[in-house]
Amino acid sequence: MNLPDAAPTIERRHDLDALRAIAMLLGILLHAIMPFIGLPEKFFPLQDSSQAPWLGLILHAIHGFRMPLFFLISGFFTAMLWRKRGLTALLSHRFKRIFLPLLLGMVTIIPATWMAYSLPLQDQESEAALHQASSKPKTEFTPATLKLYQAISQHDETTVLAVLKHGTSPNSRHPEGFTPLNACTYANSTAITKVLLEAGADPNHPNLSRDFNTPLHEAAFWGQADIADLLLEYGAKTTTLNRHGSPPADLATVDINLTLGVAQSIGLFLDKSKVEAGRLRILKKLKEAKPTREPANTLNAITNITEFPSMPKRDVIAELMYAPVFHHLWFLWYLCWLIGAFAIWALVTENLNFRLPRWLVMPPVSFLWLLPLTYLFQNQMGIMPESFGPDTAVGLIPVPAILGYYCIFFFYGAWYFDCHDREGKLGRFWLTSLLFGLLLAFPLGLEFSAGYFNFRRDLADPQDYRFYSVLFQVAYVWLMTFGSIGLFRQCFNKQSKRMRYVSDSSYWLYLAHVPLLMTLQYFLAEMPIPAFIKLIGTVCICTAILLVSYEYCIRYTFVGTLLNGAKSRTPVAVAAVDLTDYKASQPDEENESATATEVTQQD
Repeated sequence: MNLPDAAPTIERRHDLDALRAIAMLLGILLHAIMPFIGLPEKFFPLQDSSQAPWLGLILHAIHGFRMPLFFLISGFFTAMLWRKRGLTALLSHRFKRIFLPLLLGMVTIIPATWMAYSLPLQDQESEAALHQASSKPKTEFTPATLKLYQAISQHDETTVLAVLKHGTSPNSRHPEGFTPLNACTYANSTAITKVLLEAGADPNHPNLSRDFNTPLHEAAFWGQADIADLLLEYGAKTTTLNRHGSPPADLATVDINLTLGVAQSIGLFLDKSKVEAGRLRILKKLKEAKPTREPANTLNAITNITEFPSMPKRDVIAELMYAPVFHHLWFLWYLCWLIGAFAIWALVTENLNFRLPRWLVMPPVSFLWLLPLTYLFQNQMGIMPESFGPDTAVGLIPVPAILGYYCIFFFYGAWYFDCHDREGKLGRFWLTSLLFGLLLAFPLGLEFSAGYFNFRRDLADPQDYRFYSVLFQVAYVWLMTFGSIGLFRQCFNKQSKRMRYVSDSSYWLYLAHVPLLMTLQYFLAEMPIPAFIKLIGTVCICTAILLVSYEYCIRYTFVGTLLNGAKSRTPVAVAAVDLTDYKASQPDEENESATATEVTQQD
């Protein structure tokens, strides 16, 4: 099929324009919910005094499809711009609308974001210091106790036995707040754990230094199944909550890459596959365990995981993947990589005069390859507590699984553009898609991923939770994506001045909202106001301030031109015009206008 020789007339796609804007703005609501649902401090430092865990349902529902949908629409507009203007113009356009705003945000918005994040962290450090001062025992750290902790770190069982024999308590707490059993988990020492338990160490004494984790919490976090078995045998409680309100089972579902990173930072070098296997074994054991002493587990289901190299090389690439560089602007960085990949695709296919056949891209055939391909990448992502949907990584090097996941949606959007779906076949059954997504795939996916409703044990064995979790997450994201496209085509297919303005401003609102939103959340955190009222208030105030800033400080300035193209205060009529004239008077496709060709093609 030959490419068109000249740019034909075009028609605004008001539906995709509106959908892109709403996908952006849902991100503000998502971030506004975070202080109210008890997220662990390591993922979100601010915890509001008014908690409403049910709001987590809204957060997961949004996160499960919002960014994939955005990347799909971005791929659609990228292909459109390439077909209309060529590859050189596409790369120039994306450099100005994506890469330059990212660079500008890195020296303005990101520093402001870290300043906002530092507010609750400072408070928590002061609170922790006061708590430790009042909670720590006033006993002196004797030479014998020091010798005990040194022996644990060196896996010196003989010295541990000798120190205990001379009267040192197996519960002698370190000045930093942890116990000998906590130290055994840091050293990954099963043998010394058993020695301490036999000597009378209490398996339920928490670590007072930060998170108030018991040894069972920490064994679950590291995937130390043998240590967990010993702790349970000697009476470790499975229902004890740490400072964040999490039982030990929750820590066995933390993102595996985060676990390995924390382990390296304290000199504990673990094997990923063994940690994963150990966690599965611990989860199964915790499900079966009672909060009283149980007989020891005599099954040797996995290889003992105490043998690791003492001085492996640092995984610099992994550190660069997860180092906090881009924060909420990570999606712009990933878009840069995907546009580079698209440029390669464009060069190859243009030289070969190749396009994917329409029947392969459109439903129902597209499901035959979209679902398994998405499952492949979703299954490679880590599992954070109560997680649902794709992972996020804000480092300098994209995580392959995450980049591959969004690559599917980006390129599907690009290929969908070439289908010229004027009849709206994609999303035709939008109501059915949304109902199945929200009422079936979403609750089942959330239940199998986090046990949110406590009925998954009645539906499947623990070893099958992961399979069903990923399966329903994949079903949910595509049902919601296609359903949303169909819904907006049905409801927003005509021009609306209000929606046009929302679309104009949404890019700026999303880029700039985090520092302002979190500052508002910080000052309202201790006020005795219901969580839902705080949520609505912070979203409305933040949005209103940003809209004012957009209108008077951004829209007609060089920043507005950088984000959306040049703007004139004189209203410009919207009509079907030649592409050159259209682009001179209207904003750009990606961040403001959404257009599609009216070219008739032979499929």
